[in-house]
Amino acid sequence: MYARVSRFAGLPPERIDPILTEFQDEQLPAIEQQPGFKGAVVMVDRAEGKATAITYWETMEDLRATDKLAAAARDAAVETAGPVREPIVERFEVLLER
Repeated sequence: MYARVSRFAGLPPERIDPILTEFQDEQLPAIEQQPGFKGAVVMVDRAEGKATAITYWETMEDLRATDKLAAAARDAAVETAGPVREPIVERFEVLLER
């Protein structure tokens, strides 16, 4: 399994809930329909204005095939939230999951 990790910093705390709602209602349904989709996790630290979104994929090819869709989701989050920094995106092979 493979994971795309998108980290956001400098988020205004009052904008976190609207970002999550937008992601759940507008971007996530399209992401879930992509071949190889295995799940998603969104975590936040409201006090620090940080968030991390992780999507899981069956293969690296599945993950790479959704790069443009993921970039559009990040762009929407940036537009809604106005973070002070650009998101950081990383890709990993998942070696252990329980």
